[in-house]
Amino acid sequence: MTTDLLRRKFQHRFDLLDTDRDGYIAEEDFAALAEQLVAAVGEPADGPKVRALRASKAHYWTSLSRLVPTDESGRISREAFVAGLAQSPDPKQVSAMVRPSVEADLALADTDDDGVVDVSEFTRLYRSLGVPESEAAEIFRILDRDDDGELDLDEWLTAAMEFFTSTDPEAPGNRILGHV
Repeated sequence: MTTDLLRRKFQHRFDLLDTDRDGYIAEEDFAALAEQLVAAVGEPADGPKVRALRASKAHYWTSLSRLVPTDESGRISREAFVAGLAQSPDPKQVSAMVRPSVEADLALADTDDDGVVDVSEFTRLYRSLGVPESEAAEIFRILDRDDDGELDLDEWLTAAMEFFTSTDPEAPGNRILGHV
């Protein structure tokens, strides 16, 4: 049963990463995801936030391809992605993979540079991923564990880690990427 939850979450994550919908994820999908996020917030293409975001997505791909074997074309299939991550993900490896991405996502969404993201900043970023505004606002409320109307790095990172490692069906982090 718990394996089923992790598999469903990983299938959902794969579907979001497969930006060209070809049934595989590759380095190009991570670059496309970065550009999709950048377009949503309107940061200058050569700005420090955008450079950090692009570097974080490249790091994510490199880390992922160490955890999950690629095929001869350098791609990862949906089945390989799910099976590779479902083999009891190591929290240290997952953290090393996702932390830079979470940091860069938060910085990009943080348009007023106050170190936290409010609901409007969050929903704007999530709309670029195809998440409707009302659902993004609901996700924000779930992830805002201290109910202060802001997401800080710890809250966002805790949710990301729960998504990848928690077998608790009630864990708030299960919702970080929408309905699973």
